[in-house]
Amino acid sequence: MFAENLKKFRKLAGLRQDDVARIIGLDRSAYAYYESGKTEPSIANLKKIAKAFGVDMNILIGCEAPEITSEFNSESFTYSAAGIVNEENLGKCNADERYLIACYRASEDKKAFMDAVSKLYESELG
Repeated sequence: MFAENLKKFRKLAGLRQDDVARIIGLDRSAYAYYESGKTEPSIANLKKIAKAFGVDMNILIGCEAPEITSEFNSESFTYSAAGIVNEENLGKCNADERYLIACYRASEDKKAFMDAVSKLYESELG
């Protein structure tokens, strides 16, 4: 159940295995083992993954069953996981934007994260 949920939530978030692996500080093959069920993450990595996907750990590991609905069309992509994640038009985000959202969710200090992103943005405007 856990491995299936990992893959399902990753795809719903529009992330690649590489993206999730970078967020939690692993290489892609180690994360791929989680999705294949060959290994299981530490509690610390499980917390990071749950934060990145914006779901409760209990839902991720299958202790609570979310009702996941997806609607795909050319105009928009929406998904909902038991009311925890509900973002409209996420599909309109490019891969970098989805990665940024996942990093924000996984961040322990959201304010520091946003400050760093703001500084980076200002330096790009330069």
